[in-house]
Amino acid sequence: MIAIVLLSLLAMTTPAEGRVDRRPPIDECAADPSFAAFRDELNNAVARRDRDFILSAIADDIVTSFGGDGGRAEFVDTWALDAPAESLIWAELSALLALGCADAGEGRYAAPSLYRQLDDQGDASQALLAIRPGARLYARPDAGSPVVAELHWDVLTPRQVAGSDDWWPVSLADGREGFVRRGDVRGLLDYRAIFAKVDGRWRIAVLVVGD
Repeated sequence: MIAIVLLSLLAMTTPAEGRVDRRPPIDECAADPSFAAFRDELNNAVARRDRDFILSAIADDIVTSFGGDGGRAEFVDTWALDAPAESLIWAELSALLALGCADAGEGRYAAPSLYRQLDDQGDASQALLAIRPGARLYARPDAGSPVVAELHWDVLTPRQVAGSDDWWPVSLADGREGFVRRGDVRGLLDYRAIFAKVDGRWRIAVLVVGD
């Protein structure tokens, strides 16, 4: 009887203990040979910072912002491709291409794959995914504070407490709370790309951030 009572009390005080929610990247695109070849070319172009290839790989009406006119001129201006060596596009494309690829429907693909993987979250736009190997959840916004958890593609929920540009207050699926470095996580509102075939060739149709 005592054992049953203790077990009942434990269940009431730690209802989420042991619960995890992890979403490692998926690749739903590799089975399409034409897209796989395009993605390889795109990765190689990003590695060598090939402006000409990038401009050949975008759709004429590419969407680069919400509310903008779109198109090539806006894309070049947004990414400062008149000075490609200093452009931030290489880092952004490299990051999102490394995080999987999902079927976006209607013959399109999306990267990173979390664009689809977090769709089932209560407020998907707010969900975050720990993406850095060795990422940690800290008790305070300080790498010298106690480590609450080691993170392995864990889904994180932002908390309504004060954070900073470098640290975000979050909670795990099991209820543990703490702070994570901003660079260790990625959300649905970070940069994402949509790829579509235009006149039989793969193109970057959308490259946006925010909502």
